[in-house]
Amino acid sequence: MKKLSFTFTQGAIGHHVLVMSSTSGLALLSVFLTDILTLTYIAMLHDEALVAAVGIGKTLALFNASLVAGIVVAAGSMISRRVGQGTCAPLPALVTHTLLLVTLASALVALIQWLYQDFFAGLLGANASTSSVAREFIFMTLVASPLTTITQAAAQALRACGYSGRALAVVVAAALCLAVIDPLLIFVLDLKLWGAGLSCLIAATVSSLFGLWQLHRHVGLTVNIRWRVMRLYAGRINRVALPFTLASLAMPLALTYSMAQLATFGVSVMAGMALMDRVLQIAYCLYFALPSALVPILAQNLGAGYSRRVQAALRSACKLVLGHGLVVWVLLLLLSPWMGQLFGLSGPGQHLVEQLCRYGPGWWLLIGLDFVSISLFISRGRVWWVPTYAWLRATLGSVPFVWAGAQAYGASGVMLGLWCGNALVAVISIATAMAINRQGTYWAHEY
Repeated sequence: MKKLSFTFTQGAIGHHVLVMSSTSGLALLSVFLTDILTLTYIAMLHDEALVAAVGIGKTLALFNASLVAGIVVAAGSMISRRVGQGTCAPLPALVTHTLLLVTLASALVALIQWLYQDFFAGLLGANASTSSVAREFIFMTLVASPLTTITQAAAQALRACGYSGRALAVVVAAALCLAVIDPLLIFVLDLKLWGAGLSCLIAATVSSLFGLWQLHRHVGLTVNIRWRVMRLYAGRINRVALPFTLASLAMPLALTYSMAQLATFGVSVMAGMALMDRVLQIAYCLYFALPSALVPILAQNLGAGYSRRVQAALRSACKLVLGHGLVVWVLLLLLSPWMGQLFGLSGPGQHLVEQLCRYGPGWWLLIGLDFVSISLFISRGRVWWVPTYAWLRATLGSVPFVWAGAQAYGASGVMLGLWCGNALVAVISIATAMAINRQGTYWAHEY
């Protein structure tokens, strides 16, 4: 077992929250940007069938990542608690077995997606079998999914042990590799869509190997695989992974209903929403990354019994969410008149962008605080609150608010209604998290 450089039970807790959140946010941002780049490169080939294939492949990869994200977060939480308790000797075996678990899970999902790709493509409103090249791209994307999962799991394990900078380097390695190889294979070597798939596979291979090397060097890995131990870890991880996965399936339901309502207002509005979707991904990637960043800090200090540091970490996280949200609000207000013009949006689409940028960030302040609540639920072992509020947001917190918003304010009311309903559910979630935290209890059973 390598000696850890530090843990989150030492030093300024606010600094740990800032560093972990910023590096996790940057890692997620790099993933978003490279996905956008790949789609942009393929769009430059002026072939809608190729663009559709990229859309299918990326959506299947995102679905794969969402399903196994619970295992990654659960494994990171388990590792963090062991570090906080000072029981670091078994870490190489724990890290190795959890890596193998998450890889097998991702490979199984990818296999099912490949066997039933026509069915999934139909759900997405496209035909996966338009050409052999399109099917080859989807195949390479699915093969890359388990490798990408290894990258994400390695990064989370490094965060759990306090190596936030190294975790960022692992994820950014994939982004940089893809950014360099993509145009080379697509345009210079004229491989087009096949080149995009190959570059995705190469980048995933490079980053996964780099992640494994970082873990081997700084945490430790073992070649002694015991299936009995793996079954034991699988049972413990599933206590977090299952509810987390159920929660991740809720939001697509709300978004599908919202997009169906939005589509009734015309193509320009849908184009405006497509732009806002990318803007929101970039603007709030810090929020989306919070559970990955905050759970290791909370779990280590809970494992060590440092309740005051837990309270301090939560306060720092809330301040970070509010500060970031206010800065984003100001920037969106300033940039909204120019964004629509830059992307050639007509009147309705431009109006949608301006309205969402003017009023939406206020609701996102509460939604951002809800990510802090999710981190606390996971760290405190009250994980079933995560899917409970996720499905509450996707149903009662979405459908009536979207309908009412559409009736009262048209296209902008659809999304503002969605965010308003989600923010109100977030208030209840935050109140629940505060009550649980005041009880000061930790998960009764051992990970």
